[in-house]
Formats: sequence, structure tokens, C-alpha cells
Amino acid sequence: MTTASIYASGYARMSGNCTLTLASIILSSLSPPITDASHILDNASGPGIVTSLIKGSCLSARITAADLDASMLSQARSLVSRNGWTDVTTAQLDVRDLSSLPDGSFSHVITNLGLPVPRDPDGGAQKALAEWYRVLHPGGVAVVSTWADRVWPAAFERVARKVKPCQEPVNRTKLESKFLSGAWLLGELERVFGRSVEVRCVETWTEAGSLAELAGNMMLAKNMFFASFGNEEMERASGELERELGALKSFWEWDGGVRVGMKAWVGKGWKLDGVVEEPCSM
Repeated sequence: MTTASIYASGYARMSGNCTLTLASIILSSLSPPITDASHILDNASGPGIVTSLIKGSCLSARITAADLDASMLSQARSLVSRNGWTDVTTAQLDVRDLSSLPDGSFSHVITNLGLPVPRDPDGGAQKALAEWYRVLHPGGVAVVSTWADRVWPAAFERVARKVKPCQEPVNRTKLESKFLSGAWLLGELERVFGRSVEVRCVETWTEAGSLAELAGNMMLAKNMFFASFGNEEMERASGELERELGALKSFWEWDGGVRVGMKAWVGKGWKLDGVVEEPCSM
């Protein structure tokens, strides 16, 4: 099994429902709302979290679940097959290139944590947003979430410094500071959607039944931080991670388990070309 497939198969455990929580927030505040007549692009779909939530409330909505990662897309296809969703199609697509999808074909484009694109100098935002605008029909909305503060990578970095104090910590999840700014997301949206945009900060979290379980789940991301560690170093890192997660500023514990809080940006852009706004009644 490849590293990518391991990551995909363990995604729900490793994320501790943070992506699910964020997707729920996105879907709860959509305008226009999703109905059974909607046609949605679940962009950067991962294992199909957004698709599953939509199908839970609007069973007849048509969905295209697209992701560039073959392992993630395999998970999404398995989800679709298990549930017998005949009106859900899947496609291997880059968020910056939706050329196989026709103009004006979607009521909603939902991209949960699909930006910035790794190794793209400007995060891929302009190419991606232009494509999302193109495939939306007039009156449709594009919604995108990006990280503001994930918090937990700091725990991995501190562990790496403890285990290998003479080596600079590796963080393959690290984002440039500009991509963590709400101003960056707002500016990118305005370039494509004009003034018909909004950005807000929301809270999400990664959670588990206990601190030990949380650390075990998050160790599924070990190759992003500890790829050079030997077996003994990895064993030590596992114990240290539990302590460092518990020391994070947003860690909290209650009777039902533990959480590490995080913050994300949710941006929206409406395609108003060709939409006639009704005058307010007096």
C-alpha cells in the first residue's frame, strides 16, 4: 500500500472529524440552499464527505465528486457504490482545470480545503476560481474553505525537536503565511466574482475519545513530519506527541473525549451575470 493510499484510507481517523465539521458549517449556511433540483460539484472531494452530507438531506440532488488524488477518488467511488447513488458521478480532476465540465452546469461548487494548491506559487487560486465561475450557472454560488490556524502541526514540530534536536523539523503540511490570511482569500474571490463575495472565520476541531486515541489517530500523519525517524525514534515520538497535543492552547477535555480547536476561513462568491434582481417591495 502506498503512502497516498494509507493517507486516504485513514483520512477520517487522522482528521478527527475536522473536515466533516467544516463541511457541515459550509452546508448549513448556503444561499441559495441545496434542493433536490440542485446540481453540485463536490470539488477536491476527498473520500466524499461533502457528497455524503448532501445526500443525507437532499437524496435526489445530482452531484459530481471530483478529486485529483486517485486514492481519495477510490474512497469516494466506494462510498457511492455502497450507497447506490446513481445520480452521483466521479471524475479525476484538478481544481484548476475543469475543462471536461461544460459551462454553466452547476448550481453550487463546493471546495472544502481544496486551496491553496500545493507547490503552486500563487496557490492556484486564480485558475481555480475562474474555472469555478465558468461552470456555475447564473445565480449559482462557489464556496471554498481554507485554513486560518490548524494549531496541531506545532505539536509535531516540537516533538521533532525533542527527538532530533540537531535537525530542523520537517513539516510537509506547512503553508505560506499569506495563504492563512482571510484577506488573501477575499482578494482572490473579488478578482473573479467582483463585489458579490464574503469571507468569514469559523471554528472547527479534531477530536477523539481520549488524548491517547487522538495522538494515535494523528500519528497517521507521521510521514509528513517524521519520515527520517527510525523505529526507536518513532516510538518515542508517539509518546511525546500525546504530551504536546495536551499542551496546545486550544486543547480541551470533557467527559465525552478531547478536542484540539482550529480555525478556518469560509469564502463565497456568487455568479450574478444574467440574474435580474427583483426590486424591493415598498
